Amino acid sequence: MFIKSALLAIAISLGMIAIRPYLAPEQKVAADSGRFDYVYVVSPSFIYNGANGVLLLDKRNGNVWFTQRNADNMKLVFKDPVFVVRLPLEKMDEAAR
Repeated sequence: MFIKSALLAIAISLGMIAIRPYLAPEQKVAADSGRFDYVYVVSPSFIYNGANGVLLLDKRNGNVWFTQRNADNMKLVFKDPVFVVRLPLEKMDEAAR
């Protein structure tokens, strides 16, 4: 008798777990690209002037930036970005020669 009661309780619990996703209200998810959607990470690990960091491309104007990465006391710290070069992206629209 005890085994049948325990099995019945387990079956009811599993049934409640299985049906819960169907009874829950639908969650709406919004994907926002964020404030800096124009920044493209060219290289997550790049060495510039002997320093390790991240190479970034500003897609608005073609500027390439480098930000140095330091690990102080197991905490990741990024220094201020340094301008590297400006890529003339507008020339890509011109006809090929």
